[in-house]
Amino acid sequence: EAGFTTETLHGPLLEDLSASGIWLVISSTHGAGDIPDNQEETMGLFSFGRKKLEDGFEFVIDGIYALKGNSAVAAGKLTRGRLIPGTEAICLNELCEPVFKCRISGIEQGTKILRAASYDMKGTYGAHYGFKLDGVTKEQIPAEGAVLVSVTEELEEALKDAAPVSSVKAKASVENTVVVRDAQAQNALLMAARAQEKAGRPAGPLGAEREEQLSAVLEETLSEAVLVPLSIQESIFLLCRLQQMNHQEPVSGYEDKIQMLYDTVLEKLKAAPSLFILLDEGSSMPFMIGDTVDVYSAKELALKALHFYAEQYHRHLVLREIPREHTGLPGRLSLFAWLYYLGMEKLLIDNGSYQLFVNRSDLLEHPEEEAGQPLEVPVVNPSLRCAMAEYLQEIRWNVSYSEREANVEAKKEHLKKELLQAKLLVPVKFEKTEGLNKGQNTIDAEKQDNLFFPRIENNEHKQFLPMFTDWLEFQKAYKREEWGCMVFSLADGLRAAAGDPAVINPLTENLILDRALVKEIAEMYRSSSKNA
Repeated sequence: EAGFTTETLHGPLLEDLSASGIWLVISSTHGAGDIPDNQEETMGLFSFGRKKLEDGFEFVIDGIYALKGNSAVAAGKLTRGRLIPGTEAICLNELCEPVFKCRISGIEQGTKILRAASYDMKGTYGAHYGFKLDGVTKEQIPAEGAVLVSVTEELEEALKDAAPVSSVKAKASVENTVVVRDAQAQNALLMAARAQEKAGRPAGPLGAEREEQLSAVLEETLSEAVLVPLSIQESIFLLCRLQQMNHQEPVSGYEDKIQMLYDTVLEKLKAAPSLFILLDEGSSMPFMIGDTVDVYSAKELALKALHFYAEQYHRHLVLREIPREHTGLPGRLSLFAWLYYLGMEKLLIDNGSYQLFVNRSDLLEHPEEEAGQPLEVPVVNPSLRCAMAEYLQEIRWNVSYSEREANVEAKKEHLKKELLQAKLLVPVKFEKTEGLNKGQNTIDAEKQDNLFFPRIENNEHKQFLPMFTDWLEFQKAYKREEWGCMVFSLADGLRAAAGDPAVINPLTENLILDRALVKEIAEMYRSSSKNA
């Protein structure tokens, strides 16, 4: 609601942020892995030399949440195996005795609904998941030591002789409940619990001593004077720690404090001397995980991510430093203005460390804020460029996995829909004035010989009509002082190509519209026209 999302204090390297979800499970246990399973729907599971998974699974429960109706959510860590929704499981208590049999009807991680869970998935949540259990209430799950395992004949046989679920739960509740009536004793118990949590929590990149110093700041009055000297990493750490503290026990003035910290991070990002991103060699665009782009405040964090993506996912990426001054980006734009033109609206700051999700628009609403004046002919296609990046990064990724074909097809369908509604820039020269209705700024369609549309050649000497998504891309190839420009729909641009194939943004994404793709787009257009 405040326009931002924070994640775990020591989150690892990848995250696919989704705003949708059926239920939310927040686990107090943080892993230190590298790649999330919440890429399942877009990237699938991979097997780059991994060992074959053992038969069966084991899921250690560390949190239990009630749902309406006869169901509950068990949060915890999958320590062995792989499973999908619909899998049956048996719940064991702390003595490894079977308690009940159930069906895992849903798998959730963060706010992402998954089609599978695997013990070797890592990332912001690692192998931590929320399993929705049908036909099970919160009260039926043992409060301590509960584990979900695969159904076996031996366990089913033992379950027949097990005590009723209600009596097992009643016993566990009595044994694991501490009743403290004295206020001083309550405080002592709370302090002991915090000390135990602190001892089991790994330190992040700032180190345990600096984390402790920063945590003490939250006990005092937050002010701009206190926050100004802090780095981006330190500010994000404070924001994450405050969120964690509020989850454990409501913090006075929490909303105001969290907003102050968030605004502080935004200002530090905008004022940073340099930021770092990873570019995908296949598309020449910022590398995306789902619909999210990583932005790093420190070069060492970006280098760690670069190495990880290469080793684990065979991604060919390039580290790019973006200075605040003289960015080297098209049109001398800032990083956040460039991301606007690319349609990349969700950013993950410092993935692999203390991390924060932000909306790009919170950093810069529109590039006009920097330019000072709007373009005379404001042609931009952010959603098309984002769809192009997603599609090209997928098809130019030299790997194989079970869901690749379906993922490519889904991204192609999205791309075709964006192409159908796009307005594109096509360079043109007028060879003579006849046919040009100057008063109307239009061209006489009956005298097309007055127009010259250029062609570009590839290495095989095949000619293409160049088309561009925006003025930034157009001016990479053509000087506006020498070339005119026409704004075409895709259909108009293909007519101007006169049978030649076309290419969009040849110096960047280089999306070739060959005959096969054009035919598919035409069929989609005819289908949409009939249904309109």
